[in-house]
Amino acid sequence: MQRRRRINPKDDATFYIDTGGDKAGLDVQYINAIKGRGIFTSIPFQKGDFLIEYRGELISKQECERRLKLYPVRLKVFMFDFHFDGKLWCVDAAKEDESLGRLVNDDHRNPTAKMRQLSVQGKPHLCLFADRDISPGEEITYNYGDSDWPWRCKGLDEVMPLETCGATQAT
Repeated sequence: MQRRRRINPKDDATFYIDTGGDKAGLDVQYINAIKGRGIFTSIPFQKGDFLIEYRGELISKQECERRLKLYPVRLKVFMFDFHFDGKLWCVDAAKEDESLGRLVNDDHRNPTAKMRQLSVQGKPHLCLFADRDISPGEEITYNYGDSDWPWRCKGLDEVMPLETCGATQAT
């Protein structure tokens, strides 16, 4: 197997942030009714490689809280809040677009990637980097953090409405 030339992961991430595109070697696949779609690799990635940016609208925590009251359960999972420069921010990726990062699924037991913040031209960007070597055909996943996410309450083999997992619909 021929090894590809290693690109500096931060430089690679900055390139894709600047161009607003996604890397080759990542494909969308439908998984099931609970997970929906996911991102799978078609080429190998090495531990530490930049994979994908979680893109969306950068909003304040206050705007995030306002939208969370309006969004149905199925859209709330696209809100990613984080600290940057001493303030709480949120990336709202609820709007369906062509970006792949919004389709990366949660795996709190054995994730393949880790979320890291990068500052590019003074703005925060959320980027996924390979947490281990990833073979072609593997799903890109990361740990969404501590929460009682609806899909964690039962096995993903069971197809069930989110409301049965304790999730509540926004009013």
